[in-house]
Amino acid sequence: MRTPKPARSLRRHLLRLAVLLLAPAILLGGWLTFELAARLKSDTEELLAGGARARALAVGRELEAAVLLLQSLATSPHLDGGEAGYIAFHAQAREVVAPLGSFAIFVRREEPRRQLVNSRLPIGAALPSMLENGPAGEAMRSGSPAFLGPVVLPGIEQSLASVAVPVRRHGEVIGALAMPIQPGRLAALLRQPVGRVGSMGFILAPPDRPVASLALAGGMTDMREVPAGFVERLGDEPRGTLRGPAPDGQPMLMAFERVPISGWIVILGATRAQERAAWLAPALNAALLGLILVLLLALLTAWFIHRLMTPLSGLTGEMPGLPAGSMRVAEFEALAVAVAESRSAPLREAEASRALVAQTIALAREVEDDRQLLRSVMESVPDEIFVKDAELRYVMVNREVTRVMGRAERDILGQTDDALLLPELARTLDEIDRETMRSGVVQEYERSLIMPGHPDEARNYYVVKAPWRDSTGQVVGLVGVARDVTRRRATEARLRQAEEAMRRIARADTLAAMSLGVAHELNQPLTAAGNFLRAGMRMLQAEQPDAARIAAAREAMREAAAQALRAGEILRRLRDFIGRGETEQRLVSLGPLVADGVALVTVAQGAAAPAISLDLAAAGCLVMADEVQLQQVFVNLLRNAIEATEGLEERGIVVSLRREGGRALLSFSDAGPGLPAEVRARLFQPFVTTKEHGMGIGLSICRAIVEAHGGRIAAARGETGGTVIRIELPLSEAALAA
Repeated sequence: MRTPKPARSLRRHLLRLAVLLLAPAILLGGWLTFELAARLKSDTEELLAGGARARALAVGRELEAAVLLLQSLATSPHLDGGEAGYIAFHAQAREVVAPLGSFAIFVRREEPRRQLVNSRLPIGAALPSMLENGPAGEAMRSGSPAFLGPVVLPGIEQSLASVAVPVRRHGEVIGALAMPIQPGRLAALLRQPVGRVGSMGFILAPPDRPVASLALAGGMTDMREVPAGFVERLGDEPRGTLRGPAPDGQPMLMAFERVPISGWIVILGATRAQERAAWLAPALNAALLGLILVLLLALLTAWFIHRLMTPLSGLTGEMPGLPAGSMRVAEFEALAVAVAESRSAPLREAEASRALVAQTIALAREVEDDRQLLRSVMESVPDEIFVKDAELRYVMVNREVTRVMGRAERDILGQTDDALLLPELARTLDEIDRETMRSGVVQEYERSLIMPGHPDEARNYYVVKAPWRDSTGQVVGLVGVARDVTRRRATEARLRQAEEAMRRIARADTLAAMSLGVAHELNQPLTAAGNFLRAGMRMLQAEQPDAARIAAAREAMREAAAQALRAGEILRRLRDFIGRGETEQRLVSLGPLVADGVALVTVAQGAAAPAISLDLAAAGCLVMADEVQLQQVFVNLLRNAIEATEGLEERGIVVSLRREGGRALLSFSDAGPGLPAEVRARLFQPFVTTKEHGMGIGLSICRAIVEAHGGRIAAARGETGGTVIRIELPLSEAALAA
């Protein structure tokens, strides 16, 4: 019987051992390949989410910079200066906004659709109307910054997104400033390095309105509509990822992030092919590498077995009883895997570090650009602008603050008001600042302050302070703007004095015109009183006057007293009409005041006075007013009506008073020849008159008085000819409560 060779048995066992050793490696490689694919998929989603977050942060900074720019322009004094101020503001807005590739639009609250300033168009050009539901209207309604997705603006054949802020004066919203945002500027924010995935970027303004879109591998794309219900798929979450049709209709993996300041949504998407390429190729490479390693190990094992079996086969014949040795193939396999891992790990870490450094440098440059833009805006504004942190330390000031403080910028930054101002003033400002940060509400006030830059005089400052919030909405400090209004207040005081002087001149002119009639009217009761007194004296001169004479004398005395009272009433009306040197508002009943004015004018005209019909049935028409000033308006309008009907057969004048809602409505109607339409349109402007020797200031003063009382005055053509002057005055709280 032949003995079997040990080599065969050993080879069989070695092959079995090799198979047992390679089987776990194959299974482990498959599992690792699956895990690698899953991890790469997760990394792709995280990379997209990070890219969307970075772009949303960039868009938020862009919108915050635009809001700050408009808020700074909204404090410009040129907006209060009428047409000349608008021209100056046009140049200022053009200088500030033009570097951003945009333009500024200003509208007032009274005419929300009428553009008063458009820095895109030259001065004097016809300005298009504003949209009814545009950002300017929303900013005026809400009193806060407003953002609007792209719409085709009037006069511009391009769809643009817009941002608007309210313009406030003394705490009241008087208008709004709006600024379109170029899609190219927003699209540039989408063009940031995102790694190995991401093909499209979108910015949406709910509901379903595209702001900007960009093919990251190319340029801007024109996306005018978004599939219905796309924004609803995103839910109310501030960020997240989803799969499905993108805003442009392509199936994609998308990551979205909401911009807190505007509610816009930034979306970064990768097509299925890109997503698959991000994980499939590395996974296949890993699987192929594992397969190659297994084959190499198999070859190495076969070669090693062959090396072992060759000498063992030679020894079999010489030493049949030699036991088989041991082989440690698994140790070599583990060593090979460890070497491969040790080589690839540093390469991956270096690549990740380079990408992180590049992204950090890009973000640092953006932050520096934003800071330089903010600095340019602050230095271009003639007001004092400052920023304080939560501890009320100055962290940013402009050149005007250093001038008022009388210190260099480096001596102000990092300091509080306690170290820079007088103790009492510092305590007052500290209380206001802390209340602003605590309430989160904008504070506006005007105060006379003595600042280090002008220690010898107190100057009036109009100050606006608003909370400074970070990207999470937390208050981290405050932003303040202060304007020196000392000269303005002095000018307003002088203007009030001049206006009062003009009103007194107008009253004196009216009195001079009525003096002859008043003198004639006074002469009648005084002459009658003298005659009654002389008759009474003659009746009492008898030695023994009888009872009849005494009774007649008493009657004559009573008639004389009545005529004296009549003359006194005429003088009282004249004294009230001339009035005081300063204004004093109190509750005034319009009915009796109008009746007194009619009586005064009737006395002045004497027998030549036309018939004046009074319709004063409306009761409870109480207004807060200066009685003398309103009397001046009524007398002036009645004189004009009388002069307009001179020489006519029908000289009827009708004065009516009625109450409508919360306002009193007065009308003065005459039967004169009326006024041409072009004259009616300018009737209340200074130096506009239809009289040959008139100065043209009476009706302009009437308009100033009525508007100062919160009312309106207008001229219209009567139903049967002539002219009707209508006055509207707001009723007092007492009248409204009655």
